[in-house]
Amino acid sequence: MKRRILTIALSALALAGLLAACDTQDQATPELTGDDVTTDTGDADTVAIVNGEAITRADLLAYAGMDEDPGPAASDGTLEEVISLELLRQEAVARGLDTDAETRRILRMVETNLLASLLMERITAELDITQADLEAEYDRQIEQIRGTEYRARHILVEEAERARELLDELEADADFAELAEAHSTDPGSAARGGELGWFAPEQMVPAFSEAAMALEPGETTAAPVESRFGWHIIRLEETRDTPVPELEDVRAELIEILESRAIQEYLEALREDADVEIPTRPANQ
Repeated sequence: MKRRILTIALSALALAGLLAACDTQDQATPELTGDDVTTDTGDADTVAIVNGEAITRADLLAYAGMDEDPGPAASDGTLEEVISLELLRQEAVARGLDTDAETRRILRMVETNLLASLLMERITAELDITQADLEAEYDRQIEQIRGTEYRARHILVEEAERARELLDELEADADFAELAEAHSTDPGSAARGGELGWFAPEQMVPAFSEAAMALEPGETTAAPVESRFGWHIIRLEETRDTPVPELEDVRAELIEILESRAIQEYLEALREDADVEIPTRPANQ
């Protein structure tokens, strides 16, 4: 029962598409007639009255998700869809479906989510984010990503002895890329001569990163390096400072960070002032 009601609640938005699709079926939503619409209400915002319940132009806009008046109410079938929804709602109420305890809980949660979302939108809309705020946050974020990146090649094999044999071949002036292509078990890099591209240390397993960071550009590890993937022979090609984006390229992301922080701080303040009780329960409940 609970799963069925929850499914109905989560599928509510899909009903709009179902009603719209009815226009393409044999039993289409009836066209509006002069008898269907009340035109003498004296209220220009009321576009229909269904069993005494008014449907307004604002209802149509909310249903269609539009910010501006789309024009004549019935021109795109939106009004017919809203009337159908209202008829279904009224029938559900008449059958007492709105009084079911689980339904009331779901409706309360829908209301909670909506109001919480509206409040968060209001909080962010009231923020006064200045250029100085953006620059300060930019500096904080850049400081976290600032560092060194490495470009390396490697040859990966399953056994240490095989890795040592390949090291001997390298010491005898064998070409690293050719050995990698011929012998490495890493399918992603073998075809590129062991080329791994640029990486930050945290992107690799610790043993690999530590070995690569200990090398100078052009150097190869003197001994095989073991990781959970097997045995590596690593050659460091070059290093560089981690590239950082310009502030304007990440302005939207910075604003989002500041907005999220403001919401979190607002929530923490609410939590401090709230009386929240979490009762303990027996372990089997």
